[in-house]
Amino acid sequence: MPRPAYKIMDDKELYTALVAKLSKDFSLEGSSLPVAADLTMIKEFLINRIKELMSRDFERFLNSLYRIDVSESKVQEILHAKNKITIPDKLADLVIERQLLRLKTQLMYKQGKL
Repeated sequence: MPRPAYKIMDDKELYTALVAKLSKDFSLEGSSLPVAADLTMIKEFLINRIKELMSRDFERFLNSLYRIDVSESKVQEILHAKNKITIPDKLADLVIERQLLRLKTQLMYKQGKL
């Protein structure tokens, strides 16, 4: 996943905030994801959670994506792709991208830049 050109906070703060958002939106409370995780660890953990939700409770998974406001057209494109193996990986990228955008917007709002 490419790093955004803007710098909204240092990596540790960013990853801590990202883990908090993912924990809330994907019910990861009490999970084994460390707060001091890096982006690779976060993505791998999210891929596993996506696989789990898709296989156990697909409706709940879709509701989580809806709550996060991930682009429905992008999700549909990924879900209907020929290569089914990469679906969780691509969905994890979408979720992380959206959560980072939400964090940036919240920070800018707090700083009075919006």
